[in-house]
Parts: sequence; structure tokens; C-alpha cells
Amino acid sequence: MSNNTPILEVRDLNVEFKVMDGIVKAVNGLSFKAYDQEIIGVVGESGSGKSQTMLAVMGLLANNAKVSGSVKFMGQELIGMPARELNKIRGDKIGMIFQDPMTSLNPYLKISSQMTEVLMLHKGLNYKDALNQSIQMLEHVKIPEAKNRINLYPHEFSGGMRQRVMIAMTLLTRPKMLIADEPTTALDVTVQAQILQLLKELRKEMGMTIIFITHDMGVVANLCDRVNVMYGGWLMETASILETFNNPMHPYTKALLSAIPSLDSEVDKLQTIPGEPPNLLNLPSGCPFQSRCDKVTEACKSSIPLNKINPRHVVKCTLYGNK
Repeated sequence: MSNNTPILEVRDLNVEFKVMDGIVKAVNGLSFKAYDQEIIGVVGESGSGKSQTMLAVMGLLANNAKVSGSVKFMGQELIGMPARELNKIRGDKIGMIFQDPMTSLNPYLKISSQMTEVLMLHKGLNYKDALNQSIQMLEHVKIPEAKNRINLYPHEFSGGMRQRVMIAMTLLTRPKMLIADEPTTALDVTVQAQILQLLKELRKEMGMTIIFITHDMGVVANLCDRVNVMYGGWLMETASILETFNNPMHPYTKALLSAIPSLDSEVDKLQTIPGEPPNLLNLPSGCPFQSRCDKVTEACKSSIPLNKINPRHVVKCTLYGNK
């Protein structure tokens, strides 16, 4: 599905936040590529840097953030790009669906006002044409009676329908890349499955690349072509979906997978990862997972070697000799 030219190329990305207690190192030397029409899952525990990475890509970080490195979208460097130019790209060529649709939608405005504004701003359409296209997009994401429901307020929709509205609004400009930040977290399993199926269909119909942030490995297995596993602001492993589940190599990836409950086996106690995630104000030297890893060695305390298992499978761990 992917060609050899990446749509997004992130190289040595670092994100730091200056707070009263010191410097929070949220993202550390992160590099990855996303290819045309690929769906990449970004997984890891809370605080692993998943959302901050994507907010850095979008240029939406808080004012106390300091960003270094390179983020190229279709060959254009986004880091340091003036806000006016960046605004032409985000919302138009890059769309983002946020975690909670209720806080992303303005409760005081009808859905029609919020959707038409996007097309009038980015595509220069008049209100009538923008309204027609908005209704068509609501129908596209399978909202029944879209012509009537577009005149409702957000609170008049269920959680699943609000999430569909958010997806529709993001897709109005037919972006080349879609970033979805845990968009199914608050939804029940049935609605979640519908949203995932919808994203798969839209990827094919609109030729989009999708980056899907989640902590749910089941969602990843259902949706993604490739997986980026993050921990403590570092990218620990990246591999195809098959290799991630059949041949996980980093101890953290293995721990995440072993924590998934299985329907096939009866267990009295669910598996957990012992210990706590690292303090981002005071990251250890070497591997951030060392205090929770059952394979830790002295070498882990000073270095995180990057190993290429094959062109699309990379792991940061001392267990594997550099290839």
C-alpha cells in the first residue's frame, strides 16, 4: 500500500516543557516515517509522548514548549514555519481528530455553523455550497437524516454520533493525512468497531494516511499496518502489524502484549507491567524502561542502541546486536 516516498518524515524530534520544577522531556530524539495511505498505530502508556509528538507535528503545543528537530510533510519543513503558512496546511492538508468530541465541538454553535466555517475558511466557498458539502460529508460518515441533523447542537447527538461529526468536519477539506488521538476511548465497543471500520473505508476512498494514537493494542490489531511503540518519550520499537504481534522484540512491547486479556485462557489474575513510568523531569541515563525490565543489564544504564532488524523493523534495546 505504501510507496517509497514518505508523506511525513520526523527526524530527531525533541519536545521539552519548562515548568516550575525544571524541564519536562516529553519527546526524545524521535524519528519515524509515514507513507502514502498507510495507517500507523502509536501506542504506549499515558505520558509516553504519543499526543505531544502529534501536537508538535501540528504546531499546537503549549507556549512553554521548546521544539527541535525536523518534521517534513510532503517535503515541507513544519518546525519553525510561520503560523500563517502553517494554518494553510493544518485543517486543510493535515486533519486532527481529538480525544473528546464534546470539548472539541463548540456547545453554543449548531453543527452547521461549525462545519461550514471550515469550508468557507479553507476552500473559499459561499455558505450555501459549504452547507451542501457539509451535509454530504455527514451522510458519508453514516449519520442518518443529515439534512435535518446538521441544524442540531452538539449536546443533541450521542457520543458516537458526535465523534462521527468530528470525523466529518476533519475530512471536509479532504486532507492528505489524518491524525486521530484516541478517538474511540469514550465509546462503547460496538460504536468503536463502527468508527474503526469507517476510518478504514475512508482511508481507501480518500487516499489518506492515518496516524492513530491509542493505548489499546486490540484497536491497533484491527486497524493498523504498522506500529510505533513509545515509552518515556522515546520510540522503542517500530514494526509492521504482523511483526509486532508475532515477533515483538523490545521487552516493553512484549509486556504490553502480555497485558492483553485473552478469551482463550482462564486466568485468576491479569498480567500487569510492574513499577511506574519514568519521571519525565528526571529521566534515567540509558533506557527509560530499565527499572521495570526483567532483562536489564549494566549496558542498559548508559545506552539505547538502535538496531535495524529489517528495513521496516527497528528496535532500541541492548539485547540485539546492531544489524
